[in-house]
Amino acid sequence: MKLFGFPLSGLLEILIIATAIYQIWKLLQGTRGFQVLTGLIVVLVGLTLFSSVFHLRVLTELLRLFSPSFFVALVVLFQPELRQVFAEVGRRSIVHIGRQQKSEVIEHIVNAAEILQREHIGALIAIEQDDVYLPARDTGTILNAQVSADLLVTIFYPRTPLHDGGVIIRGDQIVVAAAIFPLSQVEQMERLLGLRHRAALGLSEQTDAVVVVISEVTSVISIAYKGKMERHFDPDGLRAKLTQILI
Repeated sequence: MKLFGFPLSGLLEILIIATAIYQIWKLLQGTRGFQVLTGLIVVLVGLTLFSSVFHLRVLTELLRLFSPSFFVALVVLFQPELRQVFAEVGRRSIVHIGRQQKSEVIEHIVNAAEILQREHIGALIAIEQDDVYLPARDTGTILNAQVSADLLVTIFYPRTPLHDGGVIIRGDQIVVAAAIFPLSQVEQMERLLGLRHRAALGLSEQTDAVVVVISEVTSVISIAYKGKMERHFDPDGLRAKLTQILI
């Protein structure tokens, strides 16, 4: 069976392989070994093209013999990241919460935000959806604790060990605290917005997470989502916006 003159099975294979490569690339992006992987691929592709153009048989044979070792080296290089990937895949298949549980998580976040805003305490809370940002697991402290307003307030309370950085919530669990998020490079951001806002926007640019930011200077509650930031939410507005996006 053919589609536009190409065998359907061949097109299906190309689609599966391309999707797998893209997902692996997306999961590993930003991890410690990512730059090494990029460098290796550039070198191998360059050598392969060079040997092909100039018909260098010995180099071509060496590259062919090296290919199996390359994949073994990748497994060794990305052992920590692969372990986290498989753990997240397993967790995704288990962590599936319904509307009622999502509403409860949102209520905990809103209650915590209200207290933090009143006390002029800064906070950075990311609610993950489908995308997983693995580098945060490397930089932060793994908690895997049940979401609660009290715990969120305690984490961000000044001078506590985990108050710097961001929190990541997945399902009804606080997965990690004191995590470092990627900073947005958008130049048009207001001068009043600090590192927390840049980090929130940066994570929302790279993943589908919904990120709640509370400014310790102005106590303004903001939401970053899909690379855009909305500001000046009160608790009711925050609840409504999170419900709209997540439920």
